[in-house]
Amino acid sequence: MIKKLRQAEDPRKYILKLAMTIFPNEAKYHKVKDDYKEYYGRDPKILNAIIKLYKLYYKLAKDYFITDKQN
Repeated sequence: MIKKLRQAEDPRKYILKLAMTIFPNEAKYHKVKDDYKEYYGRDPKILNAIIKLYKLYYKLAKDYFITDKQN
């Protein structure tokens, strides 16, 4: 991911597109977050780092969520 970010013509657009791909809707965000909590629940240091990163992706992607009206 870092290599692609460095190679991107517009790093901001790359990160936004990545966030939108990871979280196309709010349900996906909650599902991924719950999955990570279940998997890394015994290692809070790793879990907290992942959750912080995904919160940033969520904040970027939420304005672009795919809704039922768009389908």
